[in-house]
Amino acid sequence: MSDEGWVPVMPLEELPDRKPVQAALEGLKVLILRDGERLFAIGDRCSHQGAPLHRGHASLGNSMSTIACPIHGSLFDLSSGAVRRGPATSPVPAYDVRVSDGMIQIKDRV
Repeated sequence: MSDEGWVPVMPLEELPDRKPVQAALEGLKVLILRDGERLFAIGDRCSHQGAPLHRGHASLGNSMSTIACPIHGSLFDLSSGAVRRGPATSPVPAYDVRVSDGMIQIKDRV
């Protein structure tokens, strides 16, 4: 772990634009997504039945950006992890995300 609880995930240059990827760190599976200058990090497992969200379709917009579960279509807000459409009823974890010295880092939200 680095300063103030930030955990390095991957170099920014290795993250393709607008394509969700899975990062495994400290026993967690996290979805990381870049949309130009914006970065998102949420839990990678759908809260409905555990499907890998990084395999779902991302919709990236100015007001709301979401990821759809590839199995049953639950829709999650990429900023907060909140459910925007079921069948899932529980949110997925959302993480603070930043770039420091070219490295993407995440940290638990308090």
